[in-house]
Amino acid sequence: MESKKEMRELFCFSNYKSITKFVNNLEKFFLQKKNTYLCSSNSIDMEQIDKTYLNEIKNVDNVNVYFGKTLEELKCVISDDGFREHEIFIKFSGPRKYEITKVNLPHLPYQDEVYNSINEIIDTFRNHVINLSNYFFELEQIDQFCSIMEPLHPTYKDEYRKIALDERTWLHIEVTPDGAAKNIYLIGQSEAWNDKLQKGFLTWDHDKSIIDNIISTFDISSFSNKHHIILSEPVTTMLEKQHCAICLCEELPDNPSVPQPICQNNACGVYYHRSCLYEWLLASAGGRPPAFGVATGSCPTCCHPIACSLLEK
Repeated sequence: MESKKEMRELFCFSNYKSITKFVNNLEKFFLQKKNTYLCSSNSIDMEQIDKTYLNEIKNVDNVNVYFGKTLEELKCVISDDGFREHEIFIKFSGPRKYEITKVNLPHLPYQDEVYNSINEIIDTFRNHVINLSNYFFELEQIDQFCSIMEPLHPTYKDEYRKIALDERTWLHIEVTPDGAAKNIYLIGQSEAWNDKLQKGFLTWDHDKSIIDNIISTFDISSFSNKHHIILSEPVTTMLEKQHCAICLCEELPDNPSVPQPICQNNACGVYYHRSCLYEWLLASAGGRPPAFGVATGSCPTCCHPIACSLLEK
């Protein structure tokens, strides 16, 4: 009973003004006990949470460190030169065994490695953040000046954006880690928009920002106020709760996406969730697996030829 009382007092975080003070008290407690307990009441021995581990947490410089649900789980917050804060989640698996469990950035090529120390992870992560400076800039410019249809809640982890050009046409664009544009195509494309895009590919200037190239490609400056909707506006002013014509829902609980104008028939104007349309086309084809992962068939609304792949973002 006494040990449980001590543990409750130890983990009363309102008693601490800094993580250093908490770690110091935690270290003293461990030195007095043969075993200790996690907040979840699961036991852990001294080989897992040892003095070296606690000292390393205390000696992390210029980085905010937080414990997760257990003492083996840490979250480190690193700030870059643009005053952005980036989170990296770390798991302590044993002496000199640290793993990255989650990063809110594009996948690290070294994310699956095992590290010797927290500082080694932080140094690697900080270098990765520095190398992504152009990536951050391009995404921020797109988010600021364009009406983003997807992702619903854009983050730096999302390497793509789907931008509204008009009520039925979206521009899909991906940003590489060095800040270049790739895999650019139209969704629900019209002939006029497609012609502009094809000409834009020929004059795309890699010395300019992505948003400058988009403005130049689609001649945004010549838009009338009525159609100049690519500039930042609340999405609801452009599209009043578009619903999927198959499931009749705006959002799916297990799929954070909105219906898209996938059909290329200009007279159709119907929106579908990509997953709903994919399943519809599969069922219409008798459930046969599609070639190369692309389901084809007819639009459920206008019967225009249509194709859909779940591999697209």
